[in-house]
Amino acid sequence: MMLARRWLLLLFLLLSGFTGWLGWRYTSPVTVEISSTVLNLPFEVETIPSVVEAKPGEMVRVIYRVTNSSLTGLEAYATITIEPGQASKQLEVFLSQCTGLNTFQNNRPEEYEVLFRVEPAGLMGSQHLVLRHTFEAATARYPELDQ
Repeated sequence: MMLARRWLLLLFLLLSGFTGWLGWRYTSPVTVEISSTVLNLPFEVETIPSVVEAKPGEMVRVIYRVTNSSLTGLEAYATITIEPGQASKQLEVFLSQCTGLNTFQNNRPEEYEVLFRVEPAGLMGSQHLVLRHTFEAATARYPELDQ
């Protein structure tokens, strides 16, 4: 009789711990690191903020402040990647002003807004994501611009 009570107590504790962990995975914030990569351009990119604790379903706004230190404006192409790759559907970008082909003016910082939201980590998702914008010279992607 005493042994059966101990097993029931142990089973109860295991189930309550599992449901607590499961609830935490579906309701806890997801850490999103905001970063950038610049390929062969005289750009300095600052992200504001650099890390966000995003609650699932909440709309998040971040800023990419891009400074072109060349003597003239430059055309650049920016792409978005979400890491890790298997969690890419966990973060949805609604607006990215710096993605695609843009002309970045020289010697002054320009701010570009990005709006996104995250889904909960759940059973298979990640508690830590990286939102990365990669900036490259437009001529690398569109050679006809280099004429």
